[in-house]
Amino acid sequence: MPRDLIIDHIGASGDGIALEEGRTYYVPFAAPGDHLSALQGEARGQGYMAEIHEINKAGPFRVTPRCKHFGTCGGCSLQHLDDGFVADWKRQRIVDCLSMSGISNANILPTISSPAHSRRRVEFVASKRKKGVMIGYHVRRSHQVFDVGDCPLIHRSLFALIKPLRSTLPGLMPRNSSARLMATVTDNGPDILVTAENELSLETRQVLAEFATQNNLSRIAWRQNPKDVPEVISAIKPAKVQLGDIPVTLSPGGFLQATTSGEEALVEIATKALQNCDNVVDLFAGCGSFTFPLSRSSKVHAVEGDQELVSALQSSANKNILPISTETRDLFRRPLFTTELKTYDGLLFDPPRAGAKAQVEEIAESSIGTVVAVSCNPVTFARDISHLVSEGYQLEFIQPVDQFLWSAHVEMGAVLRR
Repeated sequence: MPRDLIIDHIGASGDGIALEEGRTYYVPFAAPGDHLSALQGEARGQGYMAEIHEINKAGPFRVTPRCKHFGTCGGCSLQHLDDGFVADWKRQRIVDCLSMSGISNANILPTISSPAHSRRRVEFVASKRKKGVMIGYHVRRSHQVFDVGDCPLIHRSLFALIKPLRSTLPGLMPRNSSARLMATVTDNGPDILVTAENELSLETRQVLAEFATQNNLSRIAWRQNPKDVPEVISAIKPAKVQLGDIPVTLSPGGFLQATTSGEEALVEIATKALQNCDNVVDLFAGCGSFTFPLSRSSKVHAVEGDQELVSALQSSANKNILPISTETRDLFRRPLFTTELKTYDGLLFDPPRAGAKAQVEEIAESSIGTVVAVSCNPVTFARDISHLVSEGYQLEFIQPVDQFLWSAHVEMGAVLRR
């Protein structure tokens, strides 16, 4: 029996929240102000999940979704909401997380949002069935794959690969098998990394090499397992991107900021904040998104746990004769200690979603004058920032950056000074 609900606000995961008779209802794809009838689902915490049965009156922020797969695809959850509302909501997520960590009245700037069709890195899922290969994404809350026929999120050059991949992969994949296809936009054409369990034959390598040529790829590589070192099948041109004004060759499947505009916004924060520092340490450096721009005004020591990324970063630094040194180190298990940090007057850290708790404890005890914190998780970001503030750092400002349009994710860059 449908239950009448009024959506009060959007929760942290992007669901609409309704409060009715002392119970909380979590309603996917609902908008604030919606009057709707919903079917009650399974229990969730102190409340219940619910599915929209009928929208009786739409709220003021509801809009028509841009993608025909919205609601089926597991990628986007907020396409039904006005872009301006989403930008404000993502900023408020940071406000709320900081407040829970004891920080109020922080200077949080308006959200910078990347445009549609700007995602330059995407992972498709390929699934071989009796009638051929489906290529797309996972169905919402399922391991099932659906054929994607629209995606306003990703760069058009990546979307253009789907049709030729559907034609090529059936002859390369065993029946009832699956593969993951990481596609990245580079200056010399798309770069593809295939992860699939089946072994490659000489014929398969030839087919992949021909595919790379016919579709103007920069490179195509293959690996059987995510932890394997990829085998480059064909490298027609270097898979290069500009990091700052430095051309850098990416390793296959290497991490890259999701959008160019998002990266530029975060880099601008870092370079302005650290421009007067002589020696900067870049922690969780990845492929060098911040390392290379920072090296234009400072000596930079880049620390990253992935040896392949470190090797590629150092190689590009050497080719361009830049003042960059590198170190391979697991900063979760072995953070740079306070005694090691004393030679630096500037620091940037950009950890994975888990944050940088152990490393932040060492930074908090250091005398480094300027710290730039970049994060993709407002919860662990607030935890880490609050610790630095409690140990004497002043939070100058926070810049929200939305590189993950229509999802509940938000990135942020912050500047802290002693």
